[in-house]
Amino acid sequence: MKTRNRDDEYSGIARVVCALLVAFATSAGPATAGEVTGAPEYEIEPCCDLCTRASDPASYDTGFLELFRLLVEGEGGWLFRSEQELREDFGPTQEGLSQLRRFARHLKEEKGTELVLVFHPTKGLVHPDKLPFDAPVTFAWPRARDNYREALGRLRDTGMIVPDLTPLLAEPPKDDAYYFERDHHWSPYGARRAARLVAQRIRQLPVYSELEKKTFETRRVGLLRRRGTLQVAAERLCGFSYPNQYVNEFRTELASSGEDGLGDALFGEASLPSVTLVGTSFSKGTLNFNFAGALQEFLGVEVLNLALTGGSYDGAILDYLKSDSFHEAAPEILIWEVPSYHQMNNQDFYRQLMPLVTNACEPQPPILQSTATLKAGVNEVIFNGGGRFLVLPSPNYVIDLQFSDSSIRRLEATTWFVADRSDRIKMEYSDRTSDSGRFVFELPKGESWEKENFMSLELEMLPEQISEGLTVTAKLCKREDL
Repeated sequence: MKTRNRDDEYSGIARVVCALLVAFATSAGPATAGEVTGAPEYEIEPCCDLCTRASDPASYDTGFLELFRLLVEGEGGWLFRSEQELREDFGPTQEGLSQLRRFARHLKEEKGTELVLVFHPTKGLVHPDKLPFDAPVTFAWPRARDNYREALGRLRDTGMIVPDLTPLLAEPPKDDAYYFERDHHWSPYGARRAARLVAQRIRQLPVYSELEKKTFETRRVGLLRRRGTLQVAAERLCGFSYPNQYVNEFRTELASSGEDGLGDALFGEASLPSVTLVGTSFSKGTLNFNFAGALQEFLGVEVLNLALTGGSYDGAILDYLKSDSFHEAAPEILIWEVPSYHQMNNQDFYRQLMPLVTNACEPQPPILQSTATLKAGVNEVIFNGGGRFLVLPSPNYVIDLQFSDSSIRRLEATTWFVADRSDRIKMEYSDRTSDSGRFVFELPKGESWEKENFMSLELEMLPEQISEGLTVTAKLCKREDL
């Protein structure tokens, strides 16, 4: 049932019942003597089908609505996003897979850390039964299923540990559904079922037997009220609201201790767990779906939960790799939770990811270094010259920038090479990440860049980024993974 108000489901039902009672009382009127009266009849029409605006891509004209293009209404008021949850192709391109293979190998060789990628299935893959036969968007579930299975295999070939989550696709319909009806997140039930499969795979790793074991218990602590993200988008497009959804809430604690076992410790805390979780709002959002808690219960191992809401697939892992916690006490197992609608092909992401494993220029003397005071506009911050020109082929080097203002989160940089060739990179960190003011990236690599020698680096600063005395220390050093 749907209502035209913003109240919760029970309030909406109460209003409808009251309205029917009032209608009955006013329409029936008092019966006169000898008059035969019968039960009144009313015509009830369904309320609030998605409006035509929802099927028009041009209607998704704000930053928020862009995330929900296009809304599709399924059976029983379920909502899907066609561009994310009804996609049929999954996983990175060959170039993206090559970068992931390089990252997994580098992480293992330098830190001894096993990388576990939780590439979990979309809403359409898990709940095709909720899609109407006459859906306005074509979705070939058998093709999507096969492509998802093949994507897991390709990701596994990179050397990462990739748990098999395809059993979730064959589940019969359940009352405790894997996903929320009108939200893009898994429910606590879905988070728990995914955690069980992930834990089964991790328990097979040789390193698992060496981890300190504890006993965790999960219990129901009440109800979660979810005003789904998709229903919020529908409200903005169509002007009505679906009812909120209520599901059980669970919490995992150390057995017999009453201590919260979510493991979301602060960076720098002593004796950090040997398993760290990074990921999205599926793992740590405004509501607790208890994915980290369920992992702890099924693994019997404490998990440090450093996932981020609103950080996409890359925000939390980049934030963590920059931290002292990672470099001083890297985990035995790093669990990286990524929704499978992310294709993970952004090459600028990998240019940051790789050098952070070994902390870029921190453990080694830089080949070039300078500190510059910044102004709005273009600023040259490193120059290879001044009577001391060095041969610095692009594929061999990394840039490491540290701003004096740790709140700087956006960077536009242009690297110039001797033959007048240039490379431009844009980087921006979510405001959910830790303040650091640090940006690290590899210079371009590949056959076409092997003979390109570094000349200079320019930063383009916006007026709103400039504060009095703002400086940046820029370093160029060798790649540690060569």
